[in-house]
Amino acid sequence: MKILMTVDTTILIGFLKAVFLAGLLGSFNVNATDLGQLGKAYAIIEPDMVEFIKSQLLEKQRNGELDQLHEQFTDNAREYVRRPPGIELPRAQAYKAFALDPTYTLAKDLTDATGKVIYSAGLTFNPLSIKPMSKKLCFINGNDPDQVIWLKSVCGDDVLFKKILVSGDYLAVANYLDSRVYFDQKGFLINYFRITALPSVVRQSGDFLYVEEFGL
Repeated sequence: MKILMTVDTTILIGFLKAVFLAGLLGSFNVNATDLGQLGKAYAIIEPDMVEFIKSQLLEKQRNGELDQLHEQFTDNAREYVRRPPGIELPRAQAYKAFALDPTYTLAKDLTDATGKVIYSAGLTFNPLSIKPMSKKLCFINGNDPDQVIWLKSVCGDDVLFKKILVSGDYLAVANYLDSRVYFDQKGFLINYFRITALPSVVRQSGDFLYVEEFGL
């Protein structure tokens, strides 16, 4: 009985090439040989990076560029303190109030450093039942003079209020109010409390948070 076998010609040709190449290499006498020097040789000169940086700094110091960079950095830092990155919201046109339920559900198990499960996924809890919000939060746009006046008249010096800017000149408002002012950088709190217009006040009532927008 004859057995017919089919072979992929591509694989066969590749195999034959590999065998031929192996035989060809094996026929050479592989010895390390000094071929001598071809052309003129030059020493590799690599500058010391530390010395290079020092020389660049000294040059910038001599021509005054270093002082300019330092002054620019200082000005940028001062401007960042005065006006941190905030968010712009429209002025409220009328009074509006709505409730927020801060109840949270764990999406996955909460474990300690050893991997022991402290709280299981699916656990639902209200953070206000653990730590109540003892103060009311007043949010304004510090670029709006009317809102700054409103903040002083409504929230004033009452220790039960926290005065929060979402944009504007932090230092100017703090000096005008002569009290501590906070800044909601990049609108983190604004987004969490779903505030869409200013000025606004957030307060706790029972297990809920109430957001009030005041038209000026």
